[in-house]
Amino acid sequence: MPYQRPVTCLSNQPHDGRSNAAVHFNGCLSAAKRDVFFANLPPEKQEMITRANEQTAEFRSRLETTDRHSTAGTRLQEFKRAMGQWTSLNGRPNAQYTKSPRPGYSRSQTPKMPGFVSGRPVIDHQIKAPVVYFRDGLPQDAADLDNHFPDQGFTVADLIADDPNLNPIMQPVDQDVIRYFHLPANNMSWVEEIIARYYGEQRPSPDRLSHDGEFRRVNSKTEAILKPSYWYGQRHFDASSQVHARHMRPFCAGIPSSNTRGSIHQNMVLYMPYLHWETDRGRVRSAEVAKEASKQNLHSVADVIEQAQNRLGRTDTHQTLTMPAAPPPERSTNRLGNVDRRTAVGQVFRTAAALMEAMDSHVDEQFTMRYLHENPPLHPRRTLDQAYYGALRSTGTRDRDQVVYRGTAPKPHKCLLPGKCQQCNEDVCKTARLLMVDQLWMWVLDEQTVLACFPRSWGGNRPDNSDIQKCLERRFCHLDHGGVSSAYDLASIIIDEVSRVFFDCTKINTKQPNPVELFNAAINDLTYKQTAAFDQFLIYTNLASRDYKRERHTASDGSSQNQLLNINPEGELLKEVKDIIDELHIIRSIKEQQQTVLDCYVKHVRRSLAPAIRAHQTAAAHGSSPWYFPPDAFTDRTNPDSRVTAHFQNAQYTLTNAEMLLQDHSQRISELHTLDSNARNTSTALKDLLTLKQQQAGVIEAREAVKQANLTFNQSRSIMIFTIVTIIFLPLSFCASVFGMNAAEFNDGHLTLSELLRLMFPISTGIIVVSFLLAFSRTLMTNSVVLLLRSVTSYAWNTTSTWLAVKTGMYVAGREMRARANRLREREGTVTGAMRAEVLRREKNLEKLKAANHVKDLAIIRRQRTERAAGNESSDDGEGGDDRMGPAPWGGGAASAAATGHARPFLRPGGGEMVDVELGERARKSSSQMNLVQGR
Repeated sequence: MPYQRPVTCLSNQPHDGRSNAAVHFNGCLSAAKRDVFFANLPPEKQEMITRANEQTAEFRSRLETTDRHSTAGTRLQEFKRAMGQWTSLNGRPNAQYTKSPRPGYSRSQTPKMPGFVSGRPVIDHQIKAPVVYFRDGLPQDAADLDNHFPDQGFTVADLIADDPNLNPIMQPVDQDVIRYFHLPANNMSWVEEIIARYYGEQRPSPDRLSHDGEFRRVNSKTEAILKPSYWYGQRHFDASSQVHARHMRPFCAGIPSSNTRGSIHQNMVLYMPYLHWETDRGRVRSAEVAKEASKQNLHSVADVIEQAQNRLGRTDTHQTLTMPAAPPPERSTNRLGNVDRRTAVGQVFRTAAALMEAMDSHVDEQFTMRYLHENPPLHPRRTLDQAYYGALRSTGTRDRDQVVYRGTAPKPHKCLLPGKCQQCNEDVCKTARLLMVDQLWMWVLDEQTVLACFPRSWGGNRPDNSDIQKCLERRFCHLDHGGVSSAYDLASIIIDEVSRVFFDCTKINTKQPNPVELFNAAINDLTYKQTAAFDQFLIYTNLASRDYKRERHTASDGSSQNQLLNINPEGELLKEVKDIIDELHIIRSIKEQQQTVLDCYVKHVRRSLAPAIRAHQTAAAHGSSPWYFPPDAFTDRTNPDSRVTAHFQNAQYTLTNAEMLLQDHSQRISELHTLDSNARNTSTALKDLLTLKQQQAGVIEAREAVKQANLTFNQSRSIMIFTIVTIIFLPLSFCASVFGMNAAEFNDGHLTLSELLRLMFPISTGIIVVSFLLAFSRTLMTNSVVLLLRSVTSYAWNTTSTWLAVKTGMYVAGREMRARANRLREREGTVTGAMRAEVLRREKNLEKLKAANHVKDLAIIRRQRTERAAGNESSDDGEGGDDRMGPAPWGGGAASAAATGHARPFLRPGGGEMVDVELGERARKSSSQMNLVQGR
């Protein structure tokens, strides 16, 4: 009996597999059956349906009002128009979607979302931050939340709110409770706010957290956690970097719990990159939204114009952000009767699908627009090439050249059987995906609190079993008793989950690609093609050798030689294998960065757990063995030895888990090394094949050279015969032409034939013999004759030209002009050198004059001070001082300066303050400490 797929939600057929009451109520039941179904539900299910419908109504209200210009708002309007068109074609009135609310839904009870709550944007109220509480190592339900684990969580606005009654991170918990908070994005603004709320403080200013604040006094615990060395200093981007270049350096360090020296580093911060995936459509859409956000972030019209000029088409700055979709069907008139009903139904389905997709990504779109250029900014997700080539402006072409993309995207082909093509049916189910590089930010704030930040896929409203948070929740559900005994156990689970993506073979029924298998398949395919190319090379080599041996060069079409000389197929294969090696290198570098972070993490765990291990060793010093556990070690909590032993076992368990992370990670790196080795072997084999082709091309070239030499020899023989015939008959024809003239010297042209032959043949024979000797002889005599002729010609030419130059006076005039030019060049150097020396001498004399005037002023000042001091002593003895008041002590310097006409320092009386007018500086020095200033 064939396998029958069970009928579950969503389906219009009767079924019992109701995964969600709200989904079944809204998606499976007709309007006539909803009242009865709703009335028979328990109160908690009714409350769930009511709450879901209220959220849907609130979301729709936003799309019709405040968010009407967003992508989802535009898609909603398109869907309404398509539905109205379809109902009009079927003779039905236009549907009014809001006049009759469904059961369990009241528009009056719909909560009104404020624009801001405590200064937070609306988007913070729409994003859920999951939270998990652990007691006795197992996840527990939070008491103040309606849902149950793993569906519990708070909004980001609640975690940022400065209200202990509302914010769960500000509320105290029992000592045996460990709590985990997750932020679904790498948003630096959220992190600063939440850590400040955890300590009950206000968020520090950016100046306090910047590089300039590294050596400032720490005024709060938040500043201690977010010091520049732990936070801003680990950023690997600046204001001029590309948006996709934002990331934190791989880092892990302990943070001292107090400012006292030698305190234990209980707190911890960790930044680690990891691999994940994204659909190509989601990647393109996120790039478009980031581009639109960057365009709206421009602060001046000049920036907008400058960017618009760099683009091929002009784009409005406030253009509505819409997704690329198929254009609506064209209509020749506005009458609805001209539109086919099938086209209208297709338009409804198309707009409904576009609306569903836009609704899934609406929150991500609004979140990116809000925080991408915030200070501090959001770190968007990066593709594999963006993470490695951060300086590139665009990596769209490189992204679509990934091995994962080529392995998951539909392959282009020419379909000859529409509806019956197997590949077409398989391509419908394919979704092009590619690798992404995400970031894990994690803080262990104390022994009971862990805060982790890592992003989700684009359109996070869609269910995705490969999401990191979903994987963590499934893993939490299968924990053993005591599985999470400390914050570091929880941190180890999170690190292990993000580092084992694509290497966990137990994950099934997910859309997640398997890069290891895809890389293996790509390498095996290239290896097979390389082997086939090598076999083809040998075949064509044998064919070329056979044709050459049979001397069928002229009859052969040359196809075998053309194949041997064509390296394009091997070049394409080599390019593909180089791309694979490049991607494996990037993946391996990310894994090596993870290895570095894990090493630091394990060291920190050892350092943090050292007190518990030392305490147990001290307590066990009186026993038989440090590994001895008393029977009541985990039951009697009042026994001090029992508590020490329990802490020791928990520490050993935590440390073992951390060390196992390193072992598992080393195995994954070894697997990548194996893939890289296979790819490099294929690359080496292709290079060897190209080398063989080059050598074979050399052989073919040598054969062609021999053929060309033979052809040249045959042509030279033909030319030689033609030359011989020409040499023989040219003198004869010349003599015949001469004697054929009716000249009086030739007896008025009445010579007999015998007389003509006696004249022609001796003359022609002499000319022919001399010509043959010069053309075909290689003897010393012939070469000597040629050399003699060249020497005679050269002698005649050189002698004649020299005689003309001497006789006309051109030779003497040329020598005089050359001598005059040399004298002018020497005089030029002498004059310019003297001018430079004069300038240097004047500058040196000026410096000496300034120094002499300065010394003179100092002497005058000292003399005046001495006279003034003597006058003061005389006045103390009772003598009059009216006629002893001399000029002001600074007057002489000024007068001297005015007399010399040079700028010099002015000295003020009293404190020895000197104002250097020339240098523009002020220095308080006594006159005895002033140095001479030479020049500027």
